[in-house]
Amino acid sequence: MPVEKSNFEPLVVIHFSSKTPEETKNWMIERLIAKQDENDGAALLVRYDSDSENHNDILLIGATLDRLLLGAEELRIKKPYKNDTSREFLISDIHNFDKSENLDSFLLKSEKQLIIWEEIQNVRPMQHESTIPGVPTKLIEPNHDTILCLLHKLNYIISVFPLHDKEDMKLTERDWFMSKNSFFKSQDIHKVRNYFGEEVAYYFEFLEFYTKALRLPAVLGLCVSLWPGSDFYKYSLFCIFNVIWWTVFMEKWKRLSNRLAYQWGSYDLQIFERPRPLYYGDLKTSPITNQQERRYPKWKRVLKKYLVSYPILICCLALSLWIYFAFYGIQMKTDHDYPLDDSLFFIYAKLMRTLPSTGYSLLILGLNLIYRKIATHLTDFENHRLQTSYENNLTSKLFIFYFMNCFIGLFYEAFINANFANVVQLLTVFVIFNAIFLKFTEQIGPYVIKRFKKNQLIERKSQNVHVSEAVKQAITLSSFAGTYGDYLTIFEQYGYVALFSAVFPWITICALINNIFELRADAFKYCYVYQRPFIQRASNIGSWRYAFDILSSVAIVTNTALIAMQPSVRAYFSSYTDAEYILMFVIAEHVLLALKFAIGFAIPSTPHEIQIAKEKNLYESNQALRNERERRASKAQVSITKL
Repeated sequence: MPVEKSNFEPLVVIHFSSKTPEETKNWMIERLIAKQDENDGAALLVRYDSDSENHNDILLIGATLDRLLLGAEELRIKKPYKNDTSREFLISDIHNFDKSENLDSFLLKSEKQLIIWEEIQNVRPMQHESTIPGVPTKLIEPNHDTILCLLHKLNYIISVFPLHDKEDMKLTERDWFMSKNSFFKSQDIHKVRNYFGEEVAYYFEFLEFYTKALRLPAVLGLCVSLWPGSDFYKYSLFCIFNVIWWTVFMEKWKRLSNRLAYQWGSYDLQIFERPRPLYYGDLKTSPITNQQERRYPKWKRVLKKYLVSYPILICCLALSLWIYFAFYGIQMKTDHDYPLDDSLFFIYAKLMRTLPSTGYSLLILGLNLIYRKIATHLTDFENHRLQTSYENNLTSKLFIFYFMNCFIGLFYEAFINANFANVVQLLTVFVIFNAIFLKFTEQIGPYVIKRFKKNQLIERKSQNVHVSEAVKQAITLSSFAGTYGDYLTIFEQYGYVALFSAVFPWITICALINNIFELRADAFKYCYVYQRPFIQRASNIGSWRYAFDILSSVAIVTNTALIAMQPSVRAYFSSYTDAEYILMFVIAEHVLLALKFAIGFAIPSTPHEIQIAKEKNLYESNQALRNERERRASKAQVSITKL
């Protein structure tokens, strides 16, 4: 078979299920290698992996240089231009782009893999085909169904992923997390972006930016904790600092993300999104493409939200609330049974009083994991057409539940019971167990599983059985699950720091130490635990920026209220009536809110140099369009004169 003899650099792997019929595999291969101009194929290079025991389950895919350049133009990939700007790639203008002298290395390997992935997703059956070869009972609609979507629905494809490149990864990891100096210098985010794409790069840049922002609050928190002065001045100072600092943090982040977006060619990114593979609906003519596309009535999606998704979310919130009050009852009984005194049993009593908080924190972690799956299923059930809409709806569900589940106990203890000792105890347990639990579930556990699978492959190799790199990555590495889990971890920690650090300043120090190691642990996970993700274009951290902005605003209310509820602060203002005291702090809260919005207004989201460069590009585009119109007008005038 010609496909077996192809000689090329493999870039993407398709891992078939062992139950996939050979006829079905060959059908997909024929469509992948078919020429574009003749059979509307993908014109890719394909061969089976050389592993002698994989039963043709591993398919390696590459492409010729001409095909990759054509794909880069079709995807409108932006590349550095010789006038220090980024422009959409055009084959006819290739010599005016940087590094066009060596075309083999002109495109990043991650960009090549993205081009191939787009072609794989878009390959369709032939017009005359009505059933899947090897599965005659499965009907297809050639004008709509893609081959990848059809095989996914039949569970014939386990995964599709780009191959890790050992040489590129070593160059990236050396400065990223493997060297001794990596703890003391900033990561080269451009190398991360070139290897993993903008979406992953933005996560790591946000984590590093947030970790650096924790340094000053950690130092100030230490000083406040050790300062023997009045509680009023200490808490007021730290509260006002929190409001200003975290507002500046978010505004500075917006500037940094816009600067990176411009450098990476994703500023004002507008992508024509194709429908999600799992999207379904009736075939109707699209007003945009004028072709038959799946359409799902909006009213059905709205009904699903209000009659299914929201009631289930409310039930989950009610369960979270019930679990907290059950814990609260147990905690009250434990505190009564084990009073703290100066006896020899002080340590034992302290340990027993901590056990309910420990159990509650473990329940919170378990509920978070369960709800993530529930929220994913609900968002799938709502049948969103575009990936951006899907992600926004999923983020909103996760935000609401995580906010309730993680912070309800702290709010109740702080604002209803005014028991700040319990707040400190809960915060301490949450932070410690979160760090330990996440290290095991996200890094240590998956890595141990990977080592176990790798040892099995080594045993096969010792029996003179060839094990290829593609098979190693397909079997030993976990499928990339996106950055959602990592953002949720930062979101939860950020909430503890921004909302309650006025009561427990030490939490900023704990968060800083944890994040220094978390940054390196996540980098290791992305390189050695996960399969390499296809790059995804992005201009910021997406809808998560709104979630962090909301927390920053809520932090103003909570920090102001925490100061007002301190007994020592109330004693400081003992000459005021309760109404006057409350009014004073309400006014203070409004002043701080106004200060937050003033800071946001004073710090523009787009740096000045980026705004200038953007306007310069717009001017050059308008000039080029004007020159083209004048050239056409002159050409038309010459034609009229000849007549």
